Amino acid sequence: MLAVHILTVIFSLCVVFMADKEALSWILGRKYVLGKRRVAIFHYLTWACLATLTVSGAFLALPMLSYLLTQPLFIMKLLFVAILLINAILIGRFSDIAIERPFAELTWDETMPLFTSGAISFFGWSGAVLLALIVFQ
Repeated sequence: MLAVHILTVIFSLCVVFMADKEALSWILGRKYVLGKRRVAIFHYLTWACLATLTVSGAFLALPMLSYLLTQPLFIMKLLFVAILLINAILIGRFSDIAIERPFAELTWDETMPLFTSGAISFFGWSGAVLLALIVFQ
């Protein structure tokens, strides 16, 4: 199960990187709008990865769950994962903007949630991975 978890983390980071690369090309104006199918694929792959990581992580933690729940860093890791799950829901709602309109036409009120969600995603993934490395070293 550990191998599945680690491989899924690596695959997840690749998917998120590719999706962020697409978003950056839209923000910089290299792409007028993003393709609906491509955005949907990235979103579904990210959800599949989050689901796989949640299930495999639960299986890995189960034998020592009572101990892990006493560890503040593990609880922080769980919070990062919860934030990623909530953020994934929000990204799904925000992604329609990128398939309908160019970034240059967006107002400040429309761009702020996009950048906030991107920052949350970055810190969520970074925090979850870093804390996993610390907790399970």
